[in-house]
Amino acid sequence: MISWFSVSRKGRVAHPARAVAGVIFLAIAAPWAAYGANGGLMSLKKVAVPEPSNLGTVVKDRNACVQLGKAFFWDMQAASDGAVSCGTCHFAGGADQRSKNTLHPGANKLFEKGAPNSTLKLSLFPFHKLSNPNDRLSPVVSDSDDIVGSQGVVTKNFGGIVLGEAEETGTSVTNPIFNDGGVNTRQVTNRNTPTMINGVYLNRIFWDGRGQNLFNGVNPNGALDPAAKILADDGAGLKPESILIDHAALASQAVGVPGNTTVFTWKGRKFSDMGRKLLNLKPLGAQAVHPADSVLGSVADPSGKGLTTTYASMISAAFLPRYWNSAATTADGHSLMEANFSLFWGLALQCYESTLISNDSPFDQFADGNAGALTATQKSGMSVFMGKGHCNECHSGAEFTAESVGNLAKTGLISRMQMGNGKLAVYDVGFYNIGVRPTAEDIGVGAKNTLGLPMSLTRLAQSGANVGTTLKPPISPTERVAVDGAFKVPSVRNVELTGPYFHAGGMATLEQVVDFYSRGGDFHEANIDNLDPHIENLALSATEKTNLVAFLKSLTDDRVRFAKAPFDHPQLVVPNGPTIPAVGKDGGAATQPFASTLAP
Repeated sequence: MISWFSVSRKGRVAHPARAVAGVIFLAIAAPWAAYGANGGLMSLKKVAVPEPSNLGTVVKDRNACVQLGKAFFWDMQAASDGAVSCGTCHFAGGADQRSKNTLHPGANKLFEKGAPNSTLKLSLFPFHKLSNPNDRLSPVVSDSDDIVGSQGVVTKNFGGIVLGEAEETGTSVTNPIFNDGGVNTRQVTNRNTPTMINGVYLNRIFWDGRGQNLFNGVNPNGALDPAAKILADDGAGLKPESILIDHAALASQAVGVPGNTTVFTWKGRKFSDMGRKLLNLKPLGAQAVHPADSVLGSVADPSGKGLTTTYASMISAAFLPRYWNSAATTADGHSLMEANFSLFWGLALQCYESTLISNDSPFDQFADGNAGALTATQKSGMSVFMGKGHCNECHSGAEFTAESVGNLAKTGLISRMQMGNGKLAVYDVGFYNIGVRPTAEDIGVGAKNTLGLPMSLTRLAQSGANVGTTLKPPISPTERVAVDGAFKVPSVRNVELTGPYFHAGGMATLEQVVDFYSRGGDFHEANIDNLDPHIENLALSATEKTNLVAFLKSLTDDRVRFAKAPFDHPQLVVPNGPTIPAVGKDGGAATQPFASTLAP
């Protein structure tokens, strides 16, 4: 059971010298180890995975659920055009490193770093360029609010599915932004794609945290949406049912994608439509699956592409029959299996992505006692990370993010802190405004969700929103809240491979990122009311910067770099990107850093 309660305590969340008494905690019944000294940095092997306690109320066979989830994740047939999968935006270290057709024009709706369908070059970065990278107040050479996002589908209205075909029927609609000479191009998201590797440790998902920790089986809103219901049949016909699966932010995130008309679907398609289509297609039918795939190898079709099983069989093996076995149909003519497809999709992806844990980097080996796993340069960089750089203030714990379930169980979800302007405010722990872009361009967790409710837990608590009888907001209606322009702290594990960086994707290299933090951000003064107080001039030396970058590279797990199990995958044809061959448990070619893939 999840409950909220307020306590008085001293100490701090993320910024000890500036925190005050009074935080809101989330009670989590789980055996996370104490986080120890050295800023809580320890091997991820020593941190328990926050598994859902009530998964067994829906899932019958966890291994079958993982297998189904891996097929779902990589299957390009799921998108309306039959050419986009979850993996399409998460193919390089769990992130997207395409450079063609990846620009979004930002808040001003004007392309400045290129045009629809153009190709990025290294010389375009960083998007906020200063005459002196060490001085945020030096003259600005160039600035752009353009965003490097992920491309999805072209703009169309959904017309219907054709059984046995991956591409759906649709009617073209002219997109005023994403078109080239009057021809629609693939749309691009308005935020950079973060990695999903180690996502199982996060309390909420998406940059703005809208993917809730509790999964309701239907959408990302968790307990905030009491109208979200699935169906069940216990022998007396279809009955609506409410569920809340805990520690399932990955599932909440997963069901937010198939309905996204930028990324995945044509406007008007329902989840049950996607379900009917996939249930009538060969799983991964357009893609090769390696016979030594660590999860799918046993069902890889030896004759060529796809699997030897069906999605109906995989769902039947993974989930309890009451959620898929019924002779009854819905009012719109869908079977129970089709009607509950959001439930299967979300939890199958949760099960699969929960296996994608990178805990064998050189840093992990060092933390486990191998003193030679890090070079002298990397050890010096670790001292900067934990000391002068204040990096571990937000990139804390073995997960390297304050927004992890384990860290929040210790610190609380909401706290009070003096912000950059020196004034006390309440904020969502793990979400910080660091001055990447002006706050007004994207208010992040300060925005509202699809229900019109605040995405910020702080604002939810302050408003007294009815999200459950255990919610007891101790925040006064007049107390200052500082959540606008704040974004979730991403883990820096495998960060060498996950560029471009920040929610706007405006930096191509780790060196540019370190310069940013050293000078105290780019929009420090403009964002001062909501700014994280440790975004300040650090004045790192050239040697300290070099060492810090070296330490960050020690967080790369070579299993991720070479796509070895559990990070192996089927073949993937990436639109405006590479064709990635199927690899088995022993992996394949190395993933290169984003910057190295760009022309000068």
